[in-house]
Amino acid sequence: MPKITKATATGATKHRPHKTDRKSATRRQAKRAPAATASPANAKAGSVTVPIRQSKKAAILGLLERPDGAAISDLTAATGWQVHSVRAALTGLRKVGKELIRAKDEAGVTRYRLTAAG
Repeated sequence: MPKITKATATGATKHRPHKTDRKSATRRQAKRAPAATASPANAKAGSVTVPIRQSKKAAILGLLERPDGAAISDLTAATGWQVHSVRAALTGLRKVGKELIRAKDEAGVTRYRLTAAG
């Protein structure tokens, strides 16, 4: 049985500040500050804009739009995802309405590419 002290028995406990009261909140605010300069309103004023990094979905679409398409190994290398995650992303593209063509090349590797209409 735990030992009960007078302070805990009366309900008086020491108040600890929340994590947002610590340094991490100021660090997050410092990281957000440069993003404010990258807004479209500031871009029109001629200030320096920060390039937005390409999403993984955009990287997959870029590889699939190539004339020879992309193999699963190309897509996993570009995204850092596992094979089943890349296949799920391809299924998601199909469900959105993109038309994918699947064909095997001379080496027997399955290559995926988007149709011109997709």
